[in-house]
Amino acid sequence: MTTTRRTALKALLAAPAAAGLGVSTANATTCQYVPSATPLPPPGQVPPWPAPNTAPPSTQEVAPPPRPHWDGPVPTEWVDAKTGHRVRRITTEGGGKPYFYKNMFLPGRNGRPDRMVITTPAGITLVDLKSWVHEVLVPGRDADLMFTGRLGRNVYYSVTEVSEAQLMDRAKTLFSIDADTREVRRIGTIPNGNVNSVNADETLLLGFVAYDSKPLQPTVTDPRNRRFDQAEYAANGPDGKPLNFARAKGVRMLQRWAARHPMEIFVIDLATGERRVIHKTNEWIGHTQFSPTDPQRLIFCHEGPWHRVDRMWTMRADGSDLRKTHQRTMNFEIFGHEWFSPDGKQVHYDLQTPRGQVFWVASVDLETGKRIYRRVEQNDWSVHFNASPDGKLFAGDGGDGDMVAHAPDGKWIVLLRPEPIVDEDPSSDKEDQISVEYLRSERLVDLSNHDYRLEPNLTFTPDGKWIVFVSNMHGPNHIYAVEVARA
Repeated sequence: MTTTRRTALKALLAAPAAAGLGVSTANATTCQYVPSATPLPPPGQVPPWPAPNTAPPSTQEVAPPPRPHWDGPVPTEWVDAKTGHRVRRITTEGGGKPYFYKNMFLPGRNGRPDRMVITTPAGITLVDLKSWVHEVLVPGRDADLMFTGRLGRNVYYSVTEVSEAQLMDRAKTLFSIDADTREVRRIGTIPNGNVNSVNADETLLLGFVAYDSKPLQPTVTDPRNRRFDQAEYAANGPDGKPLNFARAKGVRMLQRWAARHPMEIFVIDLATGERRVIHKTNEWIGHTQFSPTDPQRLIFCHEGPWHRVDRMWTMRADGSDLRKTHQRTMNFEIFGHEWFSPDGKQVHYDLQTPRGQVFWVASVDLETGKRIYRRVEQNDWSVHFNASPDGKLFAGDGGDGDMVAHAPDGKWIVLLRPEPIVDEDPSSDKEDQISVEYLRSERLVDLSNHDYRLEPNLTFTPDGKWIVFVSNMHGPNHIYAVEVARA
């Protein structure tokens, strides 16, 4: 690392920052809402964001730009000509995978995971991580894969009641199935809400629910699109012209955040089926997830426009010890897409100081409050980041020019290797201050033909040798794996 780069990065960190965890004044079940000093814009309009010097035109002058298109056969395995890494298509008829922080692997009998669980048109499907052979576990399209357990070889899924109501308002019956014996256990039915996680010893499920909420995309009762796995956002700007996808999503997120619908976080006891509310708020809740190692520790987020919310929180499974895990220290600073480190000790997250200008993969130690900021270049910023099972590497799934980084060349799966930034006078470093690293990138997969309305949601395999992601670069949604080592 050159002296110039060290000097520049140290300057970027000159602003004051909280070294420890911010402690909420809220009690164990209610998070106190403090109104923003900035008034909301008129309905259907967004504030001037992102900053003008980073934002491309937000409206489509004539028509949206052409989406990626693929003609010809879909390859099954190849070496990426631009990166030299081997890529394998795992699905044959299309498919999807759990969200980036959700566990999708099963521990083998020898103590190491050996199976991956995905969704295909045939149903919930097991994939052997050595042979890549498929085996349908739960046939049919009615079962929705949620996640896998970390203690046993259990796969958790739900079946949603057919209804005209929104997905959040429909009843769901929860099941688990043993991947070896195929024994199915009916856990129970919840009247509404979503279940997002199971704790480390598989005694509790974690979920959340919103009451009286409206769809993110108005006039559409169920705006979920299986191809992109999110609403097909659309909105007009102040000039009456259609906004691009990313900006329209910002409009809908702002409106949903401002609505202040009541929400709850709940746990379900897997032994008794009891549902217990552990947190109530009018904040928009999301990303509820249990620690991979501590059965009683969880994190969640306040959804909405990232520059308007105190996004990241942690608490215990009984609702106690409610704390913020990051405190904003500059205007327009944003942070989110948080996830636990593999050892459960840290929370990792995307941090931008300020939005769209300076990019980091940050972490905070939940016990000591120690923070590390890892610098990311603009073209390496990603919709989601993830960490290898040993915690030594990171990876990102890239982003297109409409997204927050507005990267001119950002459509890649990238491997990110942390490099410590060491001062010439290391004795000046202080343990209670933020440590800084640089993430050296290596491109793994060319995603120039990927449509980022579908988020790749990458995940390392348990042995750290492959990165699994979903892509529509060849037309249909398929699950792919790229080898971390160069072919």
